[in-house]
Amino acid sequence: MRHYQLYLLEEDVAQHYFGQESKLFHLFLERTMATPEQKTILEMQIDYISKPMPGLLLQQKMLSAFSHLSTYTVYKHIHVLDLTHQESCAELLIQKQHLTLTSTGEIEAETMFFEVLRKIDPCFFAVNTEAHRFGWLSPIKQVKFV
Repeated sequence: MRHYQLYLLEEDVAQHYFGQESKLFHLFLERTMATPEQKTILEMQIDYISKPMPGLLLQQKMLSAFSHLSTYTVYKHIHVLDLTHQESCAELLIQKQHLTLTSTGEIEAETMFFEVLRKIDPCFFAVNTEAHRFGWLSPIKQVKFV
């Protein structure tokens, strides 16, 4: 089972930390091991660099992308893709400050969610602290000055 937390980072933060994603990852990792006092400070830092989730927009985009599929179900803020023929299942929970994606089996279902999210905003950053995996859903484009 894979667990990801997805954050919508402020654009200036995303631009600044492009290529330095491990620094962002360590902020999220430290929070998981922090004392209660440290955790409060780290959560404030994470809130500062991230934007609230656009809940209504996310709901609309998910419904638009998947409502025609018999393998898709939604209950309030929980979206599920269960691709049993491909042995892939993913659940996306929309929360105020982040998204939680849990998946099992092959990666097709989680990839389908990621594809919709990357079209919404290029600043989504995914973190899996258990497996030490992290990255942008859509690579940030660097502006080159001549």
